[in-house]
Amino acid sequence: MRIAPLASLLLTLPLAAATTTTWEMTSYQDFLHGKFSGISLDRDGRLAVAPASIPIFASGEAVLWTLARKSDGTVYAGSGHGGKVFEIAPSGKSKLVWTAAEPEVFALALAPDGALFAATSPDGKIYRIENGAAKVFFDPHAKYIWSLAFAGDGSLYAGTGNRGKVFRIDSKGDGEVYYDTGQSHVTALALDAQGRLLAGTGPNGILYRITAKNKAFALYDASLPEIRTIAPAPDGSILVAAMGGSISTRIGLQPASAAGSLGAPSAATMSVTVTDSSSTQAGAEIKPKTAAPAPAAQPAAAVPISPILDVAGVEKSAIYRIGPDNLAETLWSSKEENLFDVAGDASSLYLATDAQGRIYRLDPNRKPVLVTETGESETVRLLASPTGLLAATAGMGKLFRLGGPESAAGSYEAPVHDAGSVARWGRLTFLDRGRGPASFETRAGNTAHPDATWSEWAPLSKGAVQSPNARFVQWRAKLEGTATVESVSLAYLPQNAAPTVRSVTVTGLGPSAPANRAAASPAASYSVTVTDIGEAPSPSTGTPAETLSRPSGAQMQISWQADDPDNDKLVYALSFRADGE
Repeated sequence: MRIAPLASLLLTLPLAAATTTTWEMTSYQDFLHGKFSGISLDRDGRLAVAPASIPIFASGEAVLWTLARKSDGTVYAGSGHGGKVFEIAPSGKSKLVWTAAEPEVFALALAPDGALFAATSPDGKIYRIENGAAKVFFDPHAKYIWSLAFAGDGSLYAGTGNRGKVFRIDSKGDGEVYYDTGQSHVTALALDAQGRLLAGTGPNGILYRITAKNKAFALYDASLPEIRTIAPAPDGSILVAAMGGSISTRIGLQPASAAGSLGAPSAATMSVTVTDSSSTQAGAEIKPKTAAPAPAAQPAAAVPISPILDVAGVEKSAIYRIGPDNLAETLWSSKEENLFDVAGDASSLYLATDAQGRIYRLDPNRKPVLVTETGESETVRLLASPTGLLAATAGMGKLFRLGGPESAAGSYEAPVHDAGSVARWGRLTFLDRGRGPASFETRAGNTAHPDATWSEWAPLSKGAVQSPNARFVQWRAKLEGTATVESVSLAYLPQNAAPTVRSVTVTGLGPSAPANRAAASPAASYSVTVTDIGEAPSPSTGTPAETLSRPSGAQMQISWQADDPDNDKLVYALSFRADGE
């Protein structure tokens, strides 16, 4: 008996055609993956017009690292990678105050008398800036100066790296090591409600309370490697933002070589490398590209622009609250977004992240509300002000003000949906609670990411989608005034796909009685591989048909594998013939 013809005679017949499918977006997590423009999202999955987010200053730099505000409302901003300090008046008028010799201004601080101090890196110094002129106030002889904080007595504290020391500098500019953390970097400083110094570090994410020279108590050891921000509260509690993921690489800044991709010019071309060392003080080494590479125990590895190495499923950032009794609790954490700064208090806390520069608010129930997207790659710093929350960004170094009345309108763009095959689009329905006008439009295409080959945005016609049949679809909502949208459903009919026979296997069994047939030993087997169109391979590419030798009374066992892309139920028709027929 020849076996090869069996492959072409095995037919699969679907019992049902493709059925209507619905793409639904109803939850906070569903909507969170879209693009927001003047739209907020609350924890219950409700889209609404967001409070106004007004750009008040564009620096022309790649990033604004730090902010400081005077009592009269004047704001100072320190930039990278051009090492500039800007002044922004309450009226919105701005000017360049000073340009440092070093490329990064990581920290600014205002003295009790109103004098402005700036810390520069790498291999930088602390400068006192008055009337547009800067004088060196103190040189800690550290690679980086990450943080500054003034105490009530006028003393200035500086957190440095990569030796992880805190310096105390008096009003005359005389300084000394106040505390050596043993860490690589002191990334954040603050004074608590009782005037005690708080210091956050990396790479072990330890928060210290320093009460005297060389005397400290470790308040908290975070699971994340970097304490990014410390925000003491009047009730004695401390809010701490940490970031990094479990395999973080601490670099502290983006290389200016990436400024081109960020869309901003760079005043000083930089490269960032990490070198291995047995010393616990090893950290990121940052140097001009023109400098000769420093010797290392192992070859230096380039660090990506992101401050961490992203690993799916690993916690990237968190907010902790340490109470007056030193008990700690986690208020919020994320496996998807990096947290750069926090502002406010536990009853209304704002978060700045790297997802399109998003700003969230935690309500008293600790539920995150997406307030707005700045549209930049990261929102780096937040600063409270009487006129609204100020937000500094990276990607382009801009300053935004949040607050005041809601915007007149906004739009939300849903993520792209894959129908799995070319589909015919049906109706789009949504829940709007009747609070205001909301309109929808769609577009479709056959590439995974929208490009010039996609159709133009088309409005609905009596609820029906007008976009052409395609595999991918996307919708966009425009909201005005008090309009809200809580759930959206789009029905479609995928193209019915043909079933496929994957393989046919024929096995010859020795003679046996029906009762013990299952225990019979295979005498010979032959496997037929089937192409994706359900046919046996041609003789030029497959194995020639062969005749199985079998004793008289032997049996044949034929098995096959088939599937249907639409998961339709299949029935099979099997034809066979004897030799010579």
